[in-house]
Amino acid sequence: MKITLDLIKAKNACSEGITWFTEHFPEGEADYQTLLDALAEDGKPGYAEWLLKEIGPDKEAVLEIDYVTDRCHLFVAGQLICKGSIQIYGCLFAGSGIKAGRGIEASSGIKAGEGIEAGLGIEAGEGIEAGLGIKAGSGIKAGLGIKASSGIKAGEG
Repeated sequence: MKITLDLIKAKNACSEGITWFTEHFPEGEADYQTLLDALAEDGKPGYAEWLLKEIGPDKEAVLEIDYVTDRCHLFVAGQLICKGSIQIYGCLFAGSGIKAGRGIEASSGIKAGEGIEAGLGIEAGEGIEAGLGIKAGSGIKAGLGIKASSGIKAGEG
């Protein structure tokens, strides 16, 4: 899915966001996931959150990984599937769902346009928010709050 300068302007992006986009993508377009990766690398969770809200998820995109550690932020255009655990020391955002075979931990917030599911616990220093349900094999803990549209379920812990 391509994101263009014309599209973000049409969505009323802030002037700083437009400047950032043109500096990083002078050709005036970028693949959605490439754009989100650049925002993560540059420490721009606010821009990524705005982009995911305004553009919405890429329903065909699936990022499959073994595990995530030692990353500040991770932003995914579609669905994130992780065989192991996810440990982020910033924000974790996905346009669709997040699924981890083990635990999910983010020092800041966790947001998914659909559900969040972990084989073990889910923990965020700030909030946890899902467009659908949240399910964890053990505990769910958030510093600021937990919000799900269709249910929250946690095992022991």
